[in-house]
Amino acid sequence: MDGLRRARQARSEEGAVLGGRPLGVGYRSRAGWGAEEDVRFDEDGTERFPAEYFPVQTLTVHHTVTRQNPDPAATVRAIYHDHALVRDFGDIGHHLLVDHRGVVYEGRWSGADNIPVFGVPVSGAMPGPDGRLQMSNGAHVRGFNAGNVGIALLGDFTTAAPTDAAIDSLVRVLRVLTAVCGLDPTGTTAYVNPVTGATATVDTICGHLDWIPQTACPGDQLYPMLPTIRRRVAAVAV
Repeated sequence: MDGLRRARQARSEEGAVLGGRPLGVGYRSRAGWGAEEDVRFDEDGTERFPAEYFPVQTLTVHHTVTRQNPDPAATVRAIYHDHALVRDFGDIGHHLLVDHRGVVYEGRWSGADNIPVFGVPVSGAMPGPDGRLQMSNGAHVRGFNAGNVGIALLGDFTTAAPTDAAIDSLVRVLRVLTAVCGLDPTGTTAYVNPVTGATATVDTICGHLDWIPQTACPGDQLYPMLPTIRRRVAAVAV
């Protein structure tokens, strides 16, 4: 019965707003893809990865190295289980995921409001003390997570290219995020981890391998597309 309930939820799509601006693409919240929220908690009810909030400095693109599934929500649920329990991240590491049809999925839990990425950490107000939007800390680039939003395309783009629909939605997501966070989509960022003090200079919109050269993520076919993606993000204001 629970499996039927999750499947039914996973078919429902809803509009998404990021920082007060419409995302403008197909979207599924955590409830929409069937997230079992008790996975984020220990048996005694303790949250395994309590939310922390930081101003956004950079946006990192990934691929999930998964096979294309006629039910992408099932893939998102599998990633959730792997990240939360197998890898002990406490939740999905990425903030947003995009399937081959261009549908965007809410990833890491950021608050009870069903708005992805951003939380409400200070007295019910969306901005933090310095007026900037605060993102929920993720687990997608070891050592460089705080202030770094992770967006993952579902699929393996080592030898195959992502679909046009997936890229179009990725561009839209990045366009909204750069707008609401005040980021230059074609610029570079001198990133400083607000927790550890670790530093790196990267493209503001970058790939996983820009942080960790030992990885091939986001894949040999997707990574070379990032310069064009940055230009597309910058070409149209939202």
